[in-house]
Amino acid sequence: MSERQDAYRIKLYQDEVARCVHRLFDEGHMATDKLADVSVRDPESGIVVTSLKPGFIGVREPDDYHGTDMAVVDMDGNLVYNHVPPNDNIDMHLAIYKARPDITAIIHAYPTYIGMFARAKKPLPVVFVEQCYTMPDMDIEGGAGFSNDVVTTDPSNTQEYYDEVIEKFHGSPFVMLHGNGCVSVADNVDNALNYLAWMEEVAQKIYRASLIGEVKFIG
Repeated sequence: MSERQDAYRIKLYQDEVARCVHRLFDEGHMATDKLADVSVRDPESGIVVTSLKPGFIGVREPDDYHGTDMAVVDMDGNLVYNHVPPNDNIDMHLAIYKARPDITAIIHAYPTYIGMFARAKKPLPVVFVEQCYTMPDMDIEGGAGFSNDVVTTDPSNTQEYYDEVIEKFHGSPFVMLHGNGCVSVADNVDNALNYLAWMEEVAQKIYRASLIGEVKFIG
């Protein structure tokens, strides 16, 4: 690894991905390493550092991973370092990066309440004013009054599926995937994780409010 001039910078990105995996596990957003994948993109070189294929390295818990355990690929998915393979969803990550050069961090996870809405193919409506404040670039009108849309087709490793994922962002940093969790994007892993955690909280509030009575939408 030390032969590359950018080896130190890549190591920093590996540490960032590992730290995000630790946060996801410690904060209850992933029960096992099979239930989330993380990546960051170096805007200078285009190199992508991502969580490795689950099970390739035997660990007791996801927060046992180190930065050097994270996979490194180029924008075409070719391994830069041959020590570990990337996770199975790397093609979706790369498709998003290619379509959205403003994005440099992606988290794909399976939170509980978001998963309930996604499984039912129900986008999250705009219910709380803070949804608008937290996501100022969100296109509420383009999203048909919903803060986050749902990819309704079944998951597949195809460009058609990735195109729908990209389309359904609607200016939001978050999209739900029917039968496949959700994707949160940002300029760094902390912001991506914060979006994910906050949207899970919003989904939980909407669900619990619906148990009390009719939920009033904004817009």
